[in-house]
Amino acid sequence: MSTTNSLHYKLCIEGGNWLHRQKWNYERCRKKPCYVLGVCGECCKRCKYVAVELCTWGSENTDVWGLGNFNDSAVIEVKVSRSDFKADQKKWARSKQAEALNLQAGRYRWYLCPEGVIKPEELPDKWGLLYWDGKKIRPIVPPKAFDNTSKADMGILTSILTREKFPQKVYNYRVARSTIQPQTINGVSIREWEKQQED
Repeated sequence: MSTTNSLHYKLCIEGGNWLHRQKWNYERCRKKPCYVLGVCGECCKRCKYVAVELCTWGSENTDVWGLGNFNDSAVIEVKVSRSDFKADQKKWARSKQAEALNLQAGRYRWYLCPEGVIKPEELPDKWGLLYWDGKKIRPIVPPKAFDNTSKADMGILTSILTREKFPQKVYNYRVARSTIQPQTINGVSIREWEKQQED
C-alpha cells in the first residue's frame, strides 16, 4: 500500500476513476473514435464497482480492481518506475501456478504508468497499457480477455462485501424481501402478500 501523497497512490485514484467512468457505447465509438484508432472500443470497460488498493487474503492484491457489466472484471496495476514494472513480473500472482488455480484477478488487465515508463512491446501477453500524461489517462494498448478469473474475483468481491458490512443473511428475491426492493407488491404490504400466498 502506498502513502497518501505519493505518485503511486495518485495514479491508483486516477485509474479507479478512469475505470468507473468508461463508456459501453460501442456504436458511438465506431462513429466517432474517442481514443487512438485501433484501440478505441476495446478499452471501454466501465466498472460499476471499483476498489483501490484493497488487500485481501488468498487472492491477488491489486492496485485497482473493478466489476462491470456481464461479470467483466478489470485490474489496473500502477507502475511508477521501470524497477517496479520488472518486480511485478516476479509476483506469485503472475505465475503459471496462480493462473492454473484461477487466482489471477481481472478478466481485463492494464498497466498504468507515467508516459514512457513501460513500452508497448514489453507488455505481458493480453495486458493493456495506459499512460498518464500528468493531467489525464490515455489508452495506448487495449487488453485482451483472460479466460477464468472467477476464483480471484470472488475473493476480492467477498472481501469488499465483508468490509462494507453487507448484511449476512439469506436473500430471497422470489418474495422481493431485499432491502433494496419496495415494501409492497401491487399495493399490498409484503407481510400481507406472504399471508395471501400461504392461504
